[in-house]
Amino acid sequence: MHTIFPNGVVYDKFVQEHQNTRNAVNLCRFSIICVPTPENADGSCDVSSVEDVVGWLDTPIIIIKSAVPPGTTDRLKAKYRKRIVVSPEYFGESTYYLPELFTPLGWPYLIVGGDRQDTADVVELFVPVLGPAKTYMQVDARTAELTKYMENAWLAMQVTFANEFYEIAKAHGVDYNVLREAWALDPRVSKWHTAVFPMKRGFGGKCLPKDLKAVIAAAEQAGYSPGFLKEIWASNLRFRARSPEKRP
Repeated sequence: MHTIFPNGVVYDKFVQEHQNTRNAVNLCRFSIICVPTPENADGSCDVSSVEDVVGWLDTPIIIIKSAVPPGTTDRLKAKYRKRIVVSPEYFGESTYYLPELFTPLGWPYLIVGGDRQDTADVVELFVPVLGPAKTYMQVDARTAELTKYMENAWLAMQVTFANEFYEIAKAHGVDYNVLREAWALDPRVSKWHTAVFPMKRGFGGKCLPKDLKAVIAAAEQAGYSPGFLKEIWASNLRFRARSPEKRP
């Protein structure tokens, strides 16, 4: 976010030069929360850092950029009686080159979830910086929260699908990379997340594993058991175990 708003006031309790700026932050019209939301022992999402920041923020509008389970924003709004919206980040992490698309300024759309007047004010904040050509979608908070989880679950599925066909190709004596190029000629499919790295199988990183497990936990808490997503995670554990980097 500091790339978009280079003159913004930054508070970070882990960085000495930004440890004494709470009062300055609360003099701003908007505040943007970008804190980790790690997984709990049961796979659910730990939103304690988000709630801690919401508790002391006193800006007219609070924007949550962290990935949080559906219902989090509405719960925090009701508890703290503050104007809160959620606008998740969609920038991927990767060990290989990503085009300029995968930057805060390059991403083609912005999703903002919350009460319509609040989301409209947030869109007005971003349009002068991100430009009028982007798509600005205003939805309710739960839709915005679940959109982020749906995206990362989809990407995790693509990685798992690719790894499965890597094994199928190997069983038939077919070069997976040639197979992938032929398959990707179909305009209905995408090459994203379909490269398979023998030394690092499956998906890892800071986002896909925790968000997949978080949406599974959130679905179960809502009364639905997402068997397909559970199998994606189980398959990923098997693929990860086949690579030298044996970690989930």
